[in-house]
Amino acid sequence: MRVIAFILVGVVLFLAGMLTSTASDTRTILAGVCLLLLALLLALSVRDRKEARRIANVGVPMDNRMRARAIFEMANTLGETLDYKKVTAAALDLGFLGLKDASIATTNELIGMVMLFHHDELRIISARGLTRQDEKVTARGEQGLLAKALDIAEPIVSGNVRNDPELGYFAGLQDARSVLIIPLRAGYQNYGVLVYAAHQDDAFEGDHLAMLAAIASQATIALQNATLYQNLRAEKERLVEVEEDARKKLARDLHDGPTQSISAIAMRVNLIKSNLLENKITPQKVAEELVKIEDIARRATKEMRHMLFTLRPLVLESQGLTAAVEQLAAKMKETHDLNVVVEAQPNVETLLEGHAQGLLFYIMEEAVNNARKHAQASKVTLRLYREDNYCIGEIEDNGVGFDISRINNNYESRGSLGMVNMRERAASIDGLIDIQSEIGKGTRIAIAVPIKVRPQPENRGIQEAASANAARRIPNGSVANSNNATAVDASSMRRPKPKPAVTR
Repeated sequence: MRVIAFILVGVVLFLAGMLTSTASDTRTILAGVCLLLLALLLALSVRDRKEARRIANVGVPMDNRMRARAIFEMANTLGETLDYKKVTAAALDLGFLGLKDASIATTNELIGMVMLFHHDELRIISARGLTRQDEKVTARGEQGLLAKALDIAEPIVSGNVRNDPELGYFAGLQDARSVLIIPLRAGYQNYGVLVYAAHQDDAFEGDHLAMLAAIASQATIALQNATLYQNLRAEKERLVEVEEDARKKLARDLHDGPTQSISAIAMRVNLIKSNLLENKITPQKVAEELVKIEDIARRATKEMRHMLFTLRPLVLESQGLTAAVEQLAAKMKETHDLNVVVEAQPNVETLLEGHAQGLLFYIMEEAVNNARKHAQASKVTLRLYREDNYCIGEIEDNGVGFDISRINNNYESRGSLGMVNMRERAASIDGLIDIQSEIGKGTRIAIAVPIKVRPQPENRGIQEAASANAARRIPNGSVANSNNATAVDASSMRRPKPKPAVTR
């Protein structure tokens, strides 16, 4: 607007001076010319600023506007899905978008892949520019650049990777002259790595690193959410399965136990009634039959009480863990003729909260039932004592034992449901579980539960029980181990390379 005003005023003054043609109007002509020149200079200045702005928007590859756009799109994309495959694909695509807009390379010169841990291997989940054969290659992340990036938890830029012990196996990276590796890590958990490669030198500079690191950070958060969601779904399905198994077991026990007994009582009562109506039975015979019916009824009552005890022992709530374990031993002797010995420190149950007592009892009950059903044990010993800041529950039998490695291998597929239940119950109370067994030499299971309740004043003088098995106990809260033993830290989910539960 100012340029137009200057032009109009300058033209008017110039024309006015020319038309009058007087000496006094010479100054008017000069003023008009000056205004026209000023308008011209302002017009040129405005044009130069517009051109500079256009060149800045087009020619500067990594300005804040583009970076903000990439991050914004990333956040929107990752916020819309809990599928880890879509998360990794979005991370690659946005990284490529930023690199291509920066004119780093053409489409054919860029390579990218996201590798996530599955069991102990890094597997390619999403890739751009790799061959189908390359997408099948796996790595362990224990050597070379991958190991270094995972260990220091920082991005690494490298040149040629042909001689790398793990990346060298990828045919698509043989001609790469710049490689960027960004670990996907949150806290102490390594989910995998994000890898970019280009066919030119020094392709990934400071600005590029900042943008790609931001994308990797957003992808890691999305992977965390996706992993939690998958774990929740798996846990929900597992709980439904466990509940269904419990219903089936209860139905089976009722059918094989009390239901059969009640049916037998009904049949005998009906037979006695028929014989009485037809005068085919003497009073003495009726009395004998009634004694048999009474015996069946008592046995059915005992079976139902045992089932109720298995579902939820009332003594556990009223008298505590030690009394519940002693009652379990008595019922095992009464119902299955299994000799169960209980060795417990006085008032040891006061060291644990009620919820922890209940779960520890169920673990010990599961172990006793396993010894009865599978180990062919004639004697089971249950121990409860304090060891430093842990309450220890031990179950030891003289049964046939089993192969620990076979059970552990089957554990991943949840084939050994009893072991799964014990481990997960221990984990829910931050406990440690140690299982030792050898074929022909019995089994010993120890559960260490951290003490979270301060003992009452009258119980503070409890001394730690001396035992001939002290060498095999869990010292200082750590899990004992042996050549043929397995130790599981049920409270800690941290591992050297923790990995999300992903499947291909």
